[in-house]
Amino acid sequence: MGLLRPYKVLLLDEITVDLDLLARADLLTFLKKECEERGTTIIYATHIFDGLENWPSHIVYVAKDKDKVTETYKLSLMRTVESWLRKERDEERARRKERKAKGLPEFDEQIEGSRVINNGWGLGASTPPLPVKKTLC
Repeated sequence: MGLLRPYKVLLLDEITVDLDLLARADLLTFLKKECEERGTTIIYATHIFDGLENWPSHIVYVAKDKDKVTETYKLSLMRTVESWLRKERDEERARRKERKAKGLPEFDEQIEGSRVINNGWGLGASTPPLPVKKTLC
């Protein structure tokens, strides 16, 4: 990977999503080696946790203006993230139920030009509908 310039911080967003198993493993091995040898920091945003058990040194979870940083985790990486997502989902459900009981709309505010979508999930989905702002390019 001599195409990369030396870096101190590298931000990667879903870079392995379309890679096959071997290419993904090789890339992650290369990136880990870069961190160890050059002292670089890689921020890797992903929703695919398979094969990452020994890869991160820190995990950051950001949701609704809150973030959670951990250096170690008691459960597997996937179970740790799953527990954070389930907790967030349950808190959101409770908040929406509370608002409904008070006769308030589900969401705190309606963004002009937005609509509610469900991201293709059916009833009992793990992800609640999200308000989406339409943007014209």
